[in-house]
Amino acid sequence: MNELLIVFFLGFLIFYVFNKRKNQQYYNKNLEEEVKKQLLELREKDKLLIAQSKLAAVGETLAHIAHQWKQPLSQINSVVLNIEADFEEKKLSQKKLEDHLNEIEKLTFYMSDTITSFNNYLQPNDKKEVFSMKDAFDDAFELIYKLLESKRIVCKLHIEKDSLVKGVKKEFVQALLVLLNNAKDVLEERNIKNKKISIEIYLENNNAILKITDNAGGIENEFFDKIFDAYFTTKPHSQGTGHGLCMAKMIIEKSMHGFLSVQNEKDGASFCISLKER
Repeated sequence: MNELLIVFFLGFLIFYVFNKRKNQQYYNKNLEEEVKKQLLELREKDKLLIAQSKLAAVGETLAHIAHQWKQPLSQINSVVLNIEADFEEKKLSQKKLEDHLNEIEKLTFYMSDTITSFNNYLQPNDKKEVFSMKDAFDDAFELIYKLLESKRIVCKLHIEKDSLVKGVKKEFVQALLVLLNNAKDVLEERNIKNKKISIEIYLENNNAILKITDNAGGIENEFFDKIFDAYFTTKPHSQGTGHGLCMAKMIIEKSMHGFLSVQNEKDGASFCISLKER
C-alpha cells in the first residue's frame, strides 16, 4: 500500500512538473511573441514620426527656398526694368546690355545653387559615414543662414576643436536644422531685441560636443520635462507639429548612439549634442 502511494505521489509529481514546465514554455513563448509585437509597433511609430517630421521639414524647406528667392527675383525684376528704360531712352549700349545680362546670370546661378543645396539635403541616404562635425554644421547653416539674417539674428560660431563622428550625415544635418529653427522661433516669439545664437564645437572627455545656445530667456519650468516628447509643442498648432525636438533626439541617441540634452543658462536655453569621437 505504501509502495502504491509512493508511485502515485511520484507520478503526480512528474505530471505536475511536466505540466508546469509545459505551461511555462507556453507562457514564455507568448511573452516573447508579445515583446516582438510591441517592438514592431514601436518601430512603426518611430517610422511614422520620422515620416511626419520629414514632411514638416519639406514644408520648412519650401519656405526657406521661397524666402531665399524673394530678394534675387526682386533684383532680376529691377534689372529687366532698367533694360527696358535704357532701351526706350536709346541708352542701351552693347556694354550696358552685357552688364545687365551678367547680373541676371549671377542671380539665376544663386537661385539654382539654392535648389541644388536643398535637393542634396532632401535626397534619401541611409549610409553611415565618418564626417566632420563642423562640415555638418556648415551644411545646415547654408540652408538657413539667409532666413536668420532676415530676422536679424546674429550667429557666432566658436570652434575649440573639430571632431570626426559617425552616422548618417544628412540625418545629423536635419537634427541641427531642428535646433537652429527652434532657437530662431523662440527668439521671434519673445520679441528679443538683440537676437543671438551661439554655436560651440569642442572636445570633452573624448566626446565630440556641439552646443547651440540662444538668448531668449530659457525654457519654462512647466515645459522642461516635456520638451523632447512627441507631439509636444508650445507653438500654435498651425505653426508647430511637436515632432522636431523628438526627432532630433531620436537621430542623436538611437541612430548615432549619442546624447542630446538641454539646460537653461544665464541668457537662454542650451541644447548640447554629445557624440563619441572617431
